[in-house]
Amino acid sequence: MRRNDFHHFNDFHHFNDFNDDFHHFDDFNDDFNDDFNLPVSGGASGDPHIHSLYGAHYTLLREGVFVAWEFKKDLESSGNPENAVHWQLLARYGGKKFRTLGILLLDNSGHKLEFSAHDCALRAKEGDHPWYIAKPGLLLPGTASSIGLQDSRKNTTLHRTLIDARINFNITGSHGSRKVASLYTHCIGGDHLNFKITMLQKKDLVSVGGEMGVHPQALEDTTHVSLLSHSASSKLRAMRTRTDEEFKAKKPWVDLGGTAASDRFFRTSNHISFVERPNECGDEGEQEARQICAKHLPNEASNQSEVFGDCIFDVCHGGGELDAELRADLMAA
Repeated sequence: MRRNDFHHFNDFHHFNDFNDDFHHFDDFNDDFNDDFNLPVSGGASGDPHIHSLYGAHYTLLREGVFVAWEFKKDLESSGNPENAVHWQLLARYGGKKFRTLGILLLDNSGHKLEFSAHDCALRAKEGDHPWYIAKPGLLLPGTASSIGLQDSRKNTTLHRTLIDARINFNITGSHGSRKVASLYTHCIGGDHLNFKITMLQKKDLVSVGGEMGVHPQALEDTTHVSLLSHSASSKLRAMRTRTDEEFKAKKPWVDLGGTAASDRFFRTSNHISFVERPNECGDEGEQEARQICAKHLPNEASNQSEVFGDCIFDVCHGGGELDAELRADLMAA
């Protein structure tokens, strides 16, 4: 990769500018340090509701492009750019239902992957070459890392076509190659997508930033918004919210490396903040939404989790049963 390309990659976000509170590995509690080598997942679904790899759970208040996940590691601690791994996953939030409209994956080898609700096609780009439709088995190699498309499938759920994809992230060091993370995403064409990041080992979280690197301690002073009826439990009514200003990209989608077609789709999707949208259910409809979510998320319903509250809210605000089914699919992936 050309030196100027690497500087351009860092123009829109500086990894070192992250607030240490969001991803300081030494601040883990003892429970999180258990099972150090086991996987951990985070992602964004619905409105969008953010679930970080550290267990932080909140709802985003602002539209725009945000750094959803970032992984940065110097494999040999040499300072040599050829031994560095730098992946960045950008998410575009907005639209009439205020969902995730597209994601853009960048790395410091000049590779790009875009998955947009515009047409739910996964596109790849290598350096200055044109964009092309990615196929399962695609491998984008770098000096110290690689990105591979494991599979991409078309399914039908509730009479809607669902496209899903799974992408693997590998690093190559002196001790060989290993998979560090995987990205699962599913998409409803012309509507929205959800995504889930799984880190294969918790010890790698020290290299993670962005929204997936937010620590629960960062939510202590966040705003709580009451969004469900008073008949719901207080645990379900109160949503933690953030604006994530520190993760907002400083450039438009195309300047960051995305396609013009996706950018046009984002711009023509009428935006409305989730706090401006009326509750379309009422008390009776909310009870129906509760039953729908309990059907698809029985475990979350039994413990009245935040995920269950998110599901009720999204079903009540235009998502319908499809939203509950998509959430269940994402959790099971």
